[in-house]
Parts: sequence; C-alpha cells; structure tokens
Amino acid sequence: MAYVGLRKPIIAQLKNDGSYDDPFAFGKAIGLQVTPNYAEGSLYADDGQAEYDKEFSYAEVTLNTSTIPINAHEKMFGHKVTEKNVKFNGDDQNNDVGVGWISVEKVNGIRSFIGNFLNKVKFSEPSEDYATRGESIEYKTPSITGRASTVDGGDWKETETFATEAEAKNWVYEKFGKTMGTLSVQSAAGTETGKTKLTVTPNKGESSSYMYKTGVNASLPGYNDVCNVNSGWTPWDGTAEITAKTGDKIVVVEILTEDSTAIKAGEATVAAKEAE
Repeated sequence: MAYVGLRKPIIAQLKNDGSYDDPFAFGKAIGLQVTPNYAEGSLYADDGQAEYDKEFSYAEVTLNTSTIPINAHEKMFGHKVTEKNVKFNGDDQNNDVGVGWISVEKVNGIRSFIGNFLNKVKFSEPSEDYATRGESIEYKTPSITGRASTVDGGDWKETETFATEAEAKNWVYEKFGKTMGTLSVQSAAGTETGKTKLTVTPNKGESSSYMYKTGVNASLPGYNDVCNVNSGWTPWDGTAEITAKTGDKIVVVEILTEDSTAIKAGEATVAAKEAE
C-alpha cells in the first residue's frame, strides 16, 4: 500500500458522557503522525522466556495544519474566546477531544479514501515560532502534539475504507454523532417552458437556507460541506420554479445560513415543462 494524501482534519470536544460537541475543521492538513506505544512484560522460567505480553498504552500524536481556528483555543485548550479575542490564563485546562481525518491510499493503481478516527486525545498548547520577513517567502505553520488514550471499552482508534472522499468524510462525522439529514425532493413540470417545480420535505429550519445544483453530474454534498455560490451552488427560496433540463439530476441542500455548511440534502430527476 502507499499513502498518497492527507485531508480534512476534524476535531470535537469529548464530553463527560462520552459524546462529542459540534465538530469543526482544524485548518488544512499538512502532516500527521500517530505513534503507538506499548507496555511490555516477560516472565522467564527454566532459563527461558515462558510468557510475553505486549499491550497498548497510548499513542503520541503530532498534527501540523495550515492554521489553528479560534474556536480550537476554547474547545481544546480551555481558553476564554470571544469573536476575535483569546485570553490565556494559567488555570486554563486542556480538554480531551476526538480527532478525525481522511487519508488517501493507492493500491494497484486504485485510489481509495480512508476515514480515520481517534476516540480520545489531549493536545498540548502549540509552540509559537516567528521570524522577520527576508528576501524569500517562508511559511511557518502551527504544529500541536498530544497523547491518544483509550475510552471505556478499550477503543482508541478506528478506520474504514471508502471509494469516495465524501463517503469517508460522512463516516468521520458519524463517529462524532453527526449525520447528514435527508430531504425528499420531487420534481414536476413548471408553468413555463424549461422550468421545473420542486416540492421539498421536510421544511427547512428558521436558521437555514436552500441551495441547489442541477446537471448530469450533480451529486450530493457531504455533511458540513460548504455549499455556496463560490462552490457552484445557486440560492433557492423554496418556492420559485427553476430552469432545468428534463432527465438531469437536481440536488437540493439545506445549509446553515450563518456559514453555508450542509446539514440535509436530497436529489431528484428533473421533470421540466416541454415546449408545445
């Protein structure tokens, strides 16, 4: 096997009841190392080794990303955070978190996407490294280190392999207890030529909006994917007829209006009014 990529580090605070807080993207992945450590013991008898045991103890974790988002200072390191301000206090306590990411593997020319999940990690505050600007551009990116340990039942890590990145990402979010909701989308001929009328259930929430995408290759987004105009989606008010081609796919996604992240989605085959 050959690992050829690393993507989408996702982190969520581990609660006392074993569930997770809302997950968030931890910048863009640059490097990640997970090094298991084991406790070993031997029993010698009759001048030879009679017993040998080796058990998982903990794993050292090093994560290098493009940035540390401001909410990580609260969720991971226990600092007081406002919109743009972080206060560091000597009594702040680091929190346990779950960590997920996607690795890309290539075997016999076939690429697959692996969802990875560490159940419980406690990270240390990152060191800070600054340098004045020189003749050439030098990027300095944050790196944090932590220790992964087991949760009740002994689990500490889980992986699963998928054919697509979206499937792997959805699996990671499922490990945090978050799943993509389903919209029922029905398409019927509209009142004007080339238009379709959509019926979507259930209705969106008060803090949500609709976006849509149509075409032969339109596909469902993953949970928490950003779906906005910049990523090729079109706003929809939930009632207006949409210009689309009969036989194409149409995908409707419900997003949180605040940050355009997907929480529900559904698709249908377009039925548009034909010219008379």
